Amino acid sequence: MPLTPPPRHRARTVVRLRGELTPRTAPRPGRKLASALARAPDIIEVDLTEATCLTPDASGLQLACAATARRLGTSSVITHASPRHLQMLRELGMQHLMDEPLLPDP
Repeated sequence: MPLTPPPRHRARTVVRLRGELTPRTAPRPGRKLASALARAPDIIEVDLTEATCLTPDASGLQLACAATARRLGTSSVITHASPRHLQMLRELGMQHLMDEPLLPDP
């Protein structure tokens, strides 16, 4: 039986990550991202407005999300990241996986 992707239900799904994103707290946001990707959106937006801390280890969530989105044919964007978070994401090479540039808010 051939595997087919699920039908697209939403044009854009926004996942708002809040608080500290550390290896200890990573499972919950990881589940939020997986659940959002399971809906097969055209675009997944990860909103970091309320993220207070993003450690390099926990930013692996962003890498996994972007890589999974790419395999599913879903565009991925990160919005409202602080300058510190943007720097860390760029150091990890996230700009190569994102469908929009990693830019600070105006």
